Amino acid sequence: MNNEEDKKLDVEDAEKVKDISKLAGRYAENRTLPFVVGMVQCLLIAFCFGLPSRFGGKAYRDGNMVLFWICMFFIGCDVLALFILCFTPWVKKFDKLIVRRLYQEEGEVVFARGEKTKKQQVIGIIGGAIFGGCILLHIALGVHYNLPIKYMQPISALYIIPFIILLGIWQPPTINPAGFLSWLWPVLYGVHAILIVAGVPIVFERPWTGLNMLIPLAGYGLLCALAGHFYSRYALRKLKAAAKLQEDNNE
Repeated sequence: MNNEEDKKLDVEDAEKVKDISKLAGRYAENRTLPFVVGMVQCLLIAFCFGLPSRFGGKAYRDGNMVLFWICMFFIGCDVLALFILCFTPWVKKFDKLIVRRLYQEEGEVVFARGEKTKKQQVIGIIGGAIFGGCILLHIALGVHYNLPIKYMQPISALYIIPFIILLGIWQPPTINPAGFLSWLWPVLYGVHAILIVAGVPIVFERPWTGLNMLIPLAGYGLLCALAGHFYSRYALRKLKAAAKLQEDNNE
């Protein structure tokens, strides 16, 4: 009888340990405050792209080629800066410093995942280069063909959605939302594009045209990040309760 009870207790303990491990993973993968900081950085980059794009397009239509090429030069610098921010080691160190500061009361999380292979690094570099090229092509099409504001976001969805997915896979989970939340952002972005093409009146006209990109890109990203943050708070409370219960049982 004692042996059966011991086995039953062992099974229960194993299940509790498994639950603790699962909760710990969910908590760690949804520490998304660094992503919010990263999104603010992305907004600054978007502003750096948007300002010269707007004046460059106007200069091209007005025949002011000097101003047009000046704007194109700044856009090229922005693409280079984006490339550097995505793939240089010191940026990763800065990201880790932010993680420590934001979660200094909760400690540090280390994921049991190895370093990126050379193949993964090459894929990341190629992906970043393609993304930068798509931005330049999108801007060029908008300037040369004077694309309607209505279709700017749906066109951007063709390259932004794959890039978000690639970034979610390539970057460590301490920088991006993980689990189902990492897929919610591109899904919302895609749904937004489909609604615009379908004729739903969610397009902003001048002088608020910038919101057509800002809301689906930054707005949905921040929404997913905040959802991940609140979920991590929930998982942390459950984790503490499960760990305390396990400790009491061990005593």
